[in-house]
Amino acid sequence: MAGFLNDGWALREQGMKHLGLIVELVRREFAGRYQGSLGGMLWALIHPLFLLSIYTLVFGVVLKTRWEGGGGTFGYALYLFAGLIIFNAFSECLLKAPAMIVGNQNFVKKVVFPLEVLPLVSAIVALLHATIGIAVWLVCCIVLFGVPKATMLLFPLVFLAMLPLLLGVGWIFSALGVMLRDTGQVVAIISHVLLFVTPIFYSVDNIPEPLQSALALNPLTYLVGWIRGMLLVGAVPGVLEVTIYMVLSLAFAYGALCFFRRLRPLFADLI
Repeated sequence: MAGFLNDGWALREQGMKHLGLIVELVRREFAGRYQGSLGGMLWALIHPLFLLSIYTLVFGVVLKTRWEGGGGTFGYALYLFAGLIIFNAFSECLLKAPAMIVGNQNFVKKVVFPLEVLPLVSAIVALLHATIGIAVWLVCCIVLFGVPKATMLLFPLVFLAMLPLLLGVGWIFSALGVMLRDTGQVVAIISHVLLFVTPIFYSVDNIPEPLQSALALNPLTYLVGWIRGMLLVGAVPGVLEVTIYMVLSLAFAYGALCFFRRLRPLFADLI
């Protein structure tokens, strides 16, 4: 436990020391994605709106799937989109991780560069996109149904609980991406599988009980449930539930960081 706390404090101090670097890398990563495109930053809004339209058409109109909370096709669209906000943030970090170190070879050669901050930059950018998704969700909700529940203002707590998970995924798969170049193909498969084993298109209550226990092993299940509760029904997760999740998530991130640091001395020779 002492080692966990000491490493956590050291990582915090390193983050504060390199705060300017992190801010600049986040700015470049976020803006660089849309640089040179005709739509520019508008793509940050167009993309979630496009996904919302497609999934609403397929699942709400064609398959006539409905949310038990009511609202018809548009109610289901908001239900679906709330889950996609969480999944897309996780998937973005997962898919980018394998090429994170390999694609920044110039940083690897610099002994003083803190490679550990690259997954943090990726996680922050993913959460910025998720925040834009929340804004799009809010506008759609106001237009279609009026002002949402006041508990939606608590959505940053879900993002805070998600951050260690994103960091852990970034550290593990960025390190593996250097050691095994097939990692990118593997995480693409994992992302597709997670899309359907995470309760995004359906409710946990609507599947057989044995499968509910299996879904409980998926950390995204809790995040999706929390964000939907806050946005749609005014529910707030219990303190004990969130505390347990945060402890496990932080432990996962710590183990991932140790794994990353163990392999880091090999990066320069393998790239």
